[in-house]
Amino acid sequence: MRHISRLAVLALGSVSLLAASPSFAASSQPSNQSVYDLSVLPTFSGTVAQYIPSAGGGINGLLLTDGTEVLVSQDLSWDLPKVVKPGEKITGTGLKGKTLPIVHAFSLSGPRGNRTEDTGITMPLHSTEMVAGPDIVVHGVIAYPLYNIQGSLIGAILKDKSVVRVPVRDGSKLAAWLKPGASLYAAGPGVSGVYGTALNAHQIGPDAQQVVSLTADDLPPAGPPPGSPGYDIIRSAETH
Repeated sequence: MRHISRLAVLALGSVSLLAASPSFAASSQPSNQSVYDLSVLPTFSGTVAQYIPSAGGGINGLLLTDGTEVLVSQDLSWDLPKVVKPGEKITGTGLKGKTLPIVHAFSLSGPRGNRTEDTGITMPLHSTEMVAGPDIVVHGVIAYPLYNIQGSLIGAILKDKSVVRVPVRDGSKLAAWLKPGASLYAAGPGVSGVYGTALNAHQIGPDAQQVVSLTADDLPPAGPPPGSPGYDIIRSAETH
């Protein structure tokens, strides 16, 4: 009997220690809530015109009916379809562009009580999505220029809601072609799915007869040509 009582005391003590453990206490924080106080950020609201789809099949943000682009981190983007749908009103907190019609959103609330928050307060410079498959071709009139969270011009949203992306380094060079009202032709790998049509352009121009070729951001720089002195040198091996 004394042995059973001792076991009970040990079991209760173990439960108490586990409850007080920092790792167990941290797990009580909901996965979609930030540890930061986001209420101090400016608020915004508007009606969603469309999702801003990515070329890999996901979502990078929302386009509001007033032309504002609500941009989010990759973690937050997974929650967008559960929080709000096109045609519905969205509210949230975030950092507004000084002159550009963009918002870097850190929290979003939809009309059905769903809410999500950016838990990491970080945003990768480039999407990690790998896009492969046959090219998609779009041709239409530009409704809005497309920006990234850093405020760089990276493409266009057409009036038919298609999204065309270009490498960050090429956005400013193509600015004259990426203005609202301009006609745009683009071809490249992408997707046409439930969230819309989006592609990473490797050919772009006002029409199919006037195009330039683009190289993706994530491709390695070209090496020395075959037969040159540096052709057989593996750069990464030299630094180790």
